[in-house]
Amino acid sequence: MSKSSLTAAAFILSSQAVWADVTPDEVWQNWQGMAAGQGTTITAASTETNGDTLVVKGVVVTMTGTGGNDTISIDELRFTDKGDGTVAIVLPDSYPIQLHTAAAKDVEGAKPVDLTLNVSMPGANITASGVPQSLSYATEMPVFEVSADTNQGEGDAAMHVVANAKLTGVKGNYLVEAGESGTNMTEDFASKTLAVTVKTTGAKPGSDVDVTLSLADIAGKAELTGMPATGADDFEAALKSGMTLDASASYGIGSLDVTGEDAGAPMKVAGTLGGGGFALALDANKFHYDATGKSVALNVAGTDGSNGEAFTLTAALSDLSSKIDIQGANWSAKDSSDFPAALKAGLTVAGGSGLGASSFDFAGGASGQETRMKLSLGGADTGFSLDASKMHFNLGSKALSVNIASPEIPVPDLSADLSELAVDLAMPVAKSTLPAPFTVLAKVVDFKVADSLWAMVDPAGSLPHDPATLIIDTKGSATLTKDLMTEATAMEGGSSDSPGLLNTLDIPQILARVAGAEVTAMGAFTFDNSDVATIPGMPMPSGKIDIKATGLNALIDKLVKMGLLPQDQAMQGRMMLSMFANTDAAKDEITSTLEFKDKHFYANGQQLN
Repeated sequence: MSKSSLTAAAFILSSQAVWADVTPDEVWQNWQGMAAGQGTTITAASTETNGDTLVVKGVVVTMTGTGGNDTISIDELRFTDKGDGTVAIVLPDSYPIQLHTAAAKDVEGAKPVDLTLNVSMPGANITASGVPQSLSYATEMPVFEVSADTNQGEGDAAMHVVANAKLTGVKGNYLVEAGESGTNMTEDFASKTLAVTVKTTGAKPGSDVDVTLSLADIAGKAELTGMPATGADDFEAALKSGMTLDASASYGIGSLDVTGEDAGAPMKVAGTLGGGGFALALDANKFHYDATGKSVALNVAGTDGSNGEAFTLTAALSDLSSKIDIQGANWSAKDSSDFPAALKAGLTVAGGSGLGASSFDFAGGASGQETRMKLSLGGADTGFSLDASKMHFNLGSKALSVNIASPEIPVPDLSADLSELAVDLAMPVAKSTLPAPFTVLAKVVDFKVADSLWAMVDPAGSLPHDPATLIIDTKGSATLTKDLMTEATAMEGGSSDSPGLLNTLDIPQILARVAGAEVTAMGAFTFDNSDVATIPGMPMPSGKIDIKATGLNALIDKLVKMGLLPQDQAMQGRMMLSMFANTDAAKDEITSTLEFKDKHFYANGQQLN
């Protein structure tokens, strides 16, 4: 549905006006006046006052926008003075909305689309009260229903669509006021249930689809301030003139069912929703959105179109979340091609997503040759932020487990478990004469694979099959000589020139643990970028790093015995280690301190250059 049609529907349904007064005549006049200010035309075949009621017949509401024309036709409206300063508004139990969307100019062969929506709201109770500058509406509807029956497309792409959306137990309150920079509107809305059905019958066999969605306990509220008299068609201009919006909505438990055919075979999706909601806030200087979902469960059964084999998929997700925050006066600009300039002008972008304990289970394939994949996750999150000077990205997950069984892999059971996976990257992006901090963190903690995989490289079980861990935790500072966000820098991606100078490097932790061996390191360095001659092409470092390895010799001996490491290469490696490290054979421990000092390199206190 087009934006103009949605606005038209709201204009009629939410009391279905935006201005009113204490008399029926003034309510009707204000309807027309407000519509004219919004680019909408309201005409009537006749108006007649019958006692305390104004009867308006043959009402036509027409909205003209860039995408097409929308028309609402209402046989009769009644505005009744209730004698207590309020006006009762009575609409017919049903009326049509005609939607016309022009053919897309940039799509070859595109045609205009005409659609008729039928609105049904029997027993609706709508009351307006207040004064022209501040009107309040109270709405109660036992049922509010919108349906459509239409044919779309041509030839094999033709389809017959029957759609219906039904709300029950609807209650709403609306306040419309004249503000300093435009119209202010406040709304709260609630409905006991929502049921949506869509039935698509295609001209091509095997293209029929039925969709059913149901939700309980729907609620929402919104506050719109400063909507200009010319409407919000020019969204950016409306924001700059002072328009703001704060809105939120929530829903309770629900279900989703999809049935149909895919590749000529039955397909079915059954799902349950545990409830959730969203919040939206925006003005000329910000955009904020966040959404949450308590849980989602899906059961899918269908047929793989590439091979005609049946498959099933079950998924259970919990604690879903997503968020985005944009700050800056240029966030709503239509032309986003000059993104670096917007950043320099103050634009900032941040966002993230989260997922709680979740699981996925897939099975498919020919009988007796099924492939099965299982995945479970204790939780995951991502985050991103960007401004003119720096960028930050992080990703993390916990308790990840993957299991694959398939006749197409050389082992009967391919499985892996991971306690923690994390990536954290923060870096400067703007050219500067001063050092800026950076962080690089990568974690793979307690990575464990099935014994069947170990058996491929270690059939005799010579190596310890302990979980492996790799942690690289570094931070420091750098001075960028190029602006990484400018288009010119992006075009220089093939250049061998460094985009910046490394000033400091701290290494809080490096840890590698695998097959019974462990290597740790920590240290810190500073770099003299004025000296690139002592070590050709590299700034002169000062600082040291302490390294410790345990179980390394035992691992080398086992790899030689297994034939995975040639004896001569093992010997060469040990000779190299002896030059830079201290060895305690009894503990199978190797330690080394590597240091750059006074333009010289030292290993365990011994100068090597």
